[in-house]
Amino acid sequence: MLRRLLSDQRGQASAELLGMLWWMLLCALVVWQLLLAAWSVDQAANAARTASRVEARGGDSEKAARWAVSNALRKGLRVNVAGERAEVSVRIPIVVPGLGDDRLRATRSAILPG
Repeated sequence: MLRRLLSDQRGQASAELLGMLWWMLLCALVVWQLLLAAWSVDQAANAARTASRVEARGGDSEKAARWAVSNALRKGLRVNVAGERAEVSVRIPIVVPGLGDDRLRATRSAILPG
């Protein structure tokens, strides 16, 4: 009877799933963070192109860049316009609260070809 109980493997799959669940959650967080970083770079590039176009037409390029990014990225937005060259920098959102830093930014620039 004791030998049969020791060799029984019922529940083994559940134990292995619980052991791997933490690794799967960690992988999901890493993938989500990479997607947030890629999204931030895309938003910064779009805002730089928009600001460059608006500056070439004589408009308010900083306002245009601010409205070109999503609400979540507007708080840490930095816009630098020199002539028709616009440089936009946004803070990359962090999945884990408290680990973010202002130095973790996505910066893109654009020049309207003449």
